Amino acid sequence: METARLKQLGLEVRDEGKGLEATLVLAEPLDNPTGHWKVERVIFRVEGERLVPSGPAEVVGLRPITLGAVKEAREVEAEVVAAFNEHLFHVQRRSAELVALGLDARVAPESLVLSTQVSEQGLTLTLVADRQGHFQVASAVRDGQPLPLPQARTFELSEFRERGALVGYLAALFGEQGRAVAAQAAGEGLIGFSEVVRAFGEGALVPPRSGLELLVLLEVEGKPYRFAAARVAGRTFRGLLAGAQGKVWAERFELDDFPGVVPLVADLLKVPTGAVKLIGAPQEAG
Repeated sequence: METARLKQLGLEVRDEGKGLEATLVLAEPLDNPTGHWKVERVIFRVEGERLVPSGPAEVVGLRPITLGAVKEAREVEAEVVAAFNEHLFHVQRRSAELVALGLDARVAPESLVLSTQVSEQGLTLTLVADRQGHFQVASAVRDGQPLPLPQARTFELSEFRERGALVGYLAALFGEQGRAVAAQAAGEGLIGFSEVVRAFGEGALVPPRSGLELLVLLEVEGKPYRFAAARVAGRTFRGLLAGAQGKVWAERFELDDFPGVVPLVADLLKVPTGAVKLIGAPQEAG
């Protein structure tokens, strides 16, 4: 029944013992803009009511096609073309955003997968975008040693207007900001906000387009946590709470609605506010 239904859609079907595989011969081949060749056939894995693109490399990861939404081969092809063009749009858009952040945009010729590498103070991260344009950390190395990755979670690149904000967010995932605090304990550049207020006064303003990053170190029931925030635009920030096991929480928030670091952490970790201890920035000697 399932095989007959797929054949009615104009697909070539075969079963090699690992489930059904369906192939669509495209009436108008897809252009690979980096490899300068064409994709003439698309292979799908059949998963229940979905056709999941599985080959060639250019289409792996494109959004699945729901069988109930298509009635003939041309509709299947239209879905593939739309998803492929959407991916190319994301590659172009995200490549421009990476370049604006001072990062290299690398597109693999065969798979058309977009990636980049971020290196900062011995930490090297490889970021890879999925077909919908969302990034995640694909590999992490510190001083030549591979690091375990946080749970697979994607992030929106456009939320980071400056390279420093992106680096701060990524570093917090791997505990690098805690290491930076220890390294800077001798006064190598870490600044407490109390020092800023003391120097410039409470009337000082942050210009609308300038970047702003914040780091708060905490301890909750003997366990270390890091809260980092980076300004997205205006009064909108991107916040991150991370612990020894990686990211706990990450969301945008409006400055006017932010409850404060301690109440937020207490609510997220389901502990009393008294259990959340702030670890002050190191003070200058003398």
